[in-house]
Amino acid sequence: MLNIEGRSTAEWVRDEMAKSPTLLLPQYQARNNSGEDLNKRTFEREIWSTMINSDDQLRQRMVFALSQILVVDDGDFTYQMAYYYDILSRNAFGNYRDLLQDVTYSPRMADYLTYLENRGDQEEEGRMPDENYARELLQLFTIGLVELNMDGTPKLDPQGQPVEIYDNTDIMGLARVFTGLSRNGGNYWSSGPDGRHTPLVMWDQYHSPHEKTFLGLTISEGTGGEESISRALDQIFAHPNVAPFISRQLIQRFTGSNPHPAYVKRVATAFETGQYISRDGVEIGTGERGDLGATIAAVLLDETLLLNTSDVPVTDGKIREPALRFIQFARAFDMRNADSGNEQWLGDTSSPATRLGQHPFRSPSVFNFYRPGYIAPATETGEAGLTAPEFQIVNASSYIGYSNFMANYIQDRTSRYNKDVNTFEPDYTVEMSLADSPTELVNHLDTLLTGGRMLEGTRANIIDAVDDLPFDADASSDQQEEERLKRVELAIMMATSSPSYFIQR
Repeated sequence: MLNIEGRSTAEWVRDEMAKSPTLLLPQYQARNNSGEDLNKRTFEREIWSTMINSDDQLRQRMVFALSQILVVDDGDFTYQMAYYYDILSRNAFGNYRDLLQDVTYSPRMADYLTYLENRGDQEEEGRMPDENYARELLQLFTIGLVELNMDGTPKLDPQGQPVEIYDNTDIMGLARVFTGLSRNGGNYWSSGPDGRHTPLVMWDQYHSPHEKTFLGLTISEGTGGEESISRALDQIFAHPNVAPFISRQLIQRFTGSNPHPAYVKRVATAFETGQYISRDGVEIGTGERGDLGATIAAVLLDETLLLNTSDVPVTDGKIREPALRFIQFARAFDMRNADSGNEQWLGDTSSPATRLGQHPFRSPSVFNFYRPGYIAPATETGEAGLTAPEFQIVNASSYIGYSNFMANYIQDRTSRYNKDVNTFEPDYTVEMSLADSPTELVNHLDTLLTGGRMLEGTRANIIDAVDDLPFDADASSDQQEEERLKRVELAIMMATSSPSYFIQR
């Protein structure tokens, strides 16, 4: 195990999980009470500051990963999104069953997947319950479409075809479960003052009174709404697909775009048993099925991740998402006053032509930024049949937009709302001290940005480019500092635009 500040990697993971979660809603409420105007854009701008500055960094990564499984979009609702973010943050290392419960009762999810004020008492009049949440809960949030082995591969019938788990009859039965929910306070059709950031409440008079049958479970007619939801979530959570389905996606978000089935099985086993024990004896997890702490520990501490670089198969690793590339850059260079609320460019970074091509909590649909099973056409990975989800948003066009976006932040020349306040200023103190030696500078950036895995060709290109920049030893100290800064900025721009930075291994 690697040693991090006197601790093993497993001890570091355990200690990170023990840190208190960063919560947004209490912060927003305190600021609002002090008279600050929090508009509908507050969340979308400030999510960057939260993900960059927070001390609970592993939890922040888990929140981002979960936000790509249990997808909503920010929808211009700051308080709804703060509440939803806090659900993911609190449950990041908790139990997946509890997370499903909290997500189901969240106002943002109910708004997004249209089961808010979903009535189940009008079927006789021809108005059927909305099926959106029932469908996506199964297909995207828990079990997928076909039966899976523990290693994430599909089970096959005697004809060699995948075995479908459910049909539209199941969806119709499950849709009846998610009726009668509305915001807290007021009445069924209106919200109280806290309705956007407290759990939904059940109004049984609007809940479907009919029998509800799905996935082999029948909930008898007349069963109350809260009991129906609890029994439905229990039934779904008990399905054997949940462990491999969620485990594979967590691996994809953290360590591998195309995880090996044996790796998926090891992680799914941790999900099933609720426990992970590292090679040095560190125990993580409660022992209850669905423990996300044990699951993510199995993802991060898997034996295959400890191989020497030369032993790592070329098919291992993952494409680093644009948002994570920017966050790593910001943290690596200790951005001073990283207040993203003052940064005009961080309000929406979705454009692949001019921004990152990705914005946290703003995927284009419930299917996220990319599909877990995406195989990129006309690529080497595609020809090899390897999944590479991130290739759906990483291409030649988005590469140019990303590089230009990063260049502006690297050179500290972005647009700000308050131009008298400098925000997101990179600290290049260490890099400036190494600028006289291109080799030392690039070696340092290799460690800082690419984990010592920079390709030799990339290293040589950056060293040559930096060395070609003029440096006048007889110039004034101010001019020398300007020349050093140009060297540093060029080296960082080339490093953060290189394949070594894009690929995490």
